Amino acid sequence: MTDEPNIHPRKDLQDRVALITGAASGIGLAISKRLVQEGAKVALWDFNVDNLNKAKQSLSQITDEERILPVRCDITKEDDVVAAMKSTVDYFGKLNIAVNNAGVSVSVPSDECTLEQWNWVMNVNCTGSFLVSREAIKVFKTQADGGVLVFNNSDNSLKPSKHFLAYNASKAAVLHMARTIANEFGPYKIRANSVLPGAVFGGSKMWTQELREARASIHGFHPDKLEEEYKKNNAMGVIIDPSEIAELVVFLASDRSGKMTGNALVIDGGGVGGFVR
Repeated sequence: MTDEPNIHPRKDLQDRVALITGAASGIGLAISKRLVQEGAKVALWDFNVDNLNKAKQSLSQITDEERILPVRCDITKEDDVVAAMKSTVDYFGKLNIAVNNAGVSVSVPSDECTLEQWNWVMNVNCTGSFLVSREAIKVFKTQADGGVLVFNNSDNSLKPSKHFLAYNASKAAVLHMARTIANEFGPYKIRANSVLPGAVFGGSKMWTQELREARASIHGFHPDKLEEEYKKNNAMGVIIDPSEIAELVVFLASDRSGKMTGNALVIDGGGVGGFVR
């Protein structure tokens, strides 16, 4: 894991209310921490209650407990999302930012992908983002200052990898979901932008041992060398850290990007052989 950048928060999100899906660990927790450092109140949405409690305890070291709301939610279930949104808005009185971060993947040859695997990935990555976005938009439309949606997506949405059929397809769909929302709801002062990371290490919970082994086997190296091998796939020879994703989310959630919508910001060290856009 890389060292966190020397951060001097500008408090650009002071007293704004943000929800983050998949917030209790990995990239979601890094995003939640940076939003808190910028002055935001946060609703942590996750299905893992133990991790939610740990996340609240961690964030309580840098902000008051009452500014943190853990919400147990399975984003693939409509009733859960509707209830979680109501709990969030009832508690804080408003919603300014919704970060679609939760995501899963499975790596198998495309002709071996089962319907169960396909449905799992599409339900979490695509349907979950749709449900959260839909309910957030309903709240944003009632507010004079609208609101902001940020999608933590993937450069796979534009540059698909082998043995990632369901993941690639889900991420491409979510990229166009964000752009559709941007196009449709601009008049309501609702913005929607995406972050497209390359492979994120340094605490990302997506990298199970099973996934590491599957991705390594495609290219013929040992799973323990995954990070070093991935460095060879970009111009700068780097890997991406959750804290770096969090910086882009803060930028897109704040007024610094106030006239940006429908954008996709790629952070991948510069794709070897071509730059995705």
